[in-house]
Amino acid sequence: MIKMPIISFSKLRNQRGSALLFSYLVIVAILGIGSAFMLLSVNESQTAERHRLATVAFHIAEAGVERGLYDLRQDFVNAIGTPSWADSDINSMAIGPDTSNYYTVPYGTTTLNGGSYTVEFLNVGTRDMWVRSTGTIGGVSQSIRVYAKIVDISRWGNAIFGGGGASGTMVNGNVDIRGSVHILGDNLLPGDVAIDLGGTAQLVGNNYTGLNATLQAKVPALPTVNFNGEIVETLNAELRVKQGSVGLSGSATVGEADVAGNNVKETVDGVYVTDGYGGTQGSGAVYSDNSVTTAYDLGDAVKFPRFSDPSPYNTSITNQQYLYHNALVISNSSDLTTLANINPSSSFSFSGPNGSISMDGSGNMTVSGIVYIDGGEFNLLKNGSDKTITYTGTGSIVATGDVHV
Repeated sequence: MIKMPIISFSKLRNQRGSALLFSYLVIVAILGIGSAFMLLSVNESQTAERHRLATVAFHIAEAGVERGLYDLRQDFVNAIGTPSWADSDINSMAIGPDTSNYYTVPYGTTTLNGGSYTVEFLNVGTRDMWVRSTGTIGGVSQSIRVYAKIVDISRWGNAIFGGGGASGTMVNGNVDIRGSVHILGDNLLPGDVAIDLGGTAQLVGNNYTGLNATLQAKVPALPTVNFNGEIVETLNAELRVKQGSVGLSGSATVGEADVAGNNVKETVDGVYVTDGYGGTQGSGAVYSDNSVTTAYDLGDAVKFPRFSDPSPYNTSITNQQYLYHNALVISNSSDLTTLANINPSSSFSFSGPNGSISMDGSGNMTVSGIVYIDGGEFNLLKNGSDKTITYTGTGSIVATGDVHV
């Protein structure tokens, strides 16, 4: 007789040791989660560090841009003759020009905040430049590219610079203003017109087209730029009006429409008019390289000089007092009458240690230093059909009365 084995199911139901196994599983899970958190923490730390380095590199690159812009600015400030960024000299550094490839600015020291920067230029024109700066720290680099264009905001760099504008007065007829015009519009009220042009008046012509050959021979040749693939002459003319609108009626224009195939630039380089354009033509008669909606861009950086302002040469006196004390002062009544009635046939000579003014009777005027007309007017009149007065010299004429040209 065969006996069958007897299996005790109570042994299979024995759970001793299962808690230990479960503990091992929990420990493994915790280790896995901990490792994941540790890995995530390391990655976040590396990301944060890389972000920090990228931020520092960006700021280093900004410093490089500022250094490049400084040298570009100083190149014009210190220039002898006609300044240019395309004359192979940038602030006494023999570099460029190159309109196809960036070239490195040879700075001796470029380390900053544990990193360094590299500055490069790319020429666009005589007054236009791309500036690229790359900041590097800890193997991380950031680059900034800036388009730089230098603009002469000197009061003397304009055909017309005015403080109050000419509200209520229309310039009507055959008036042709060549060069930049800058009107601040001081004390104008909202809605006032700073400049009102009608007839065939042209404001801000950007070339010498139509200029009398005799006069053109007396002025410097214009610089050239590459505009729309053509090399053209330009006055780099711009229109700026801080307050007040510009009225354009009839055939009056700002600039001219571009004409391909000639050697002059018709459009103006830029218009910056906060209050816009009026008249019968409005902005449709504005021909500019930028948008006609561009607002005045210089803030309060430029102010109209006033006689009552402190002199920059001696702040204890006014501008008017400085001019008076450093000029040829003309106050004699007969001399004042002469200066109030100048025409091409006038003949006179007034001179002193600080200035002089004379006419030779043949329409030639010579001026030097500062001439202060105290208590009278300065008027240039025509003599019959003869209305040409040719002046030479370098000087300033100040009149306490009216000036008529």
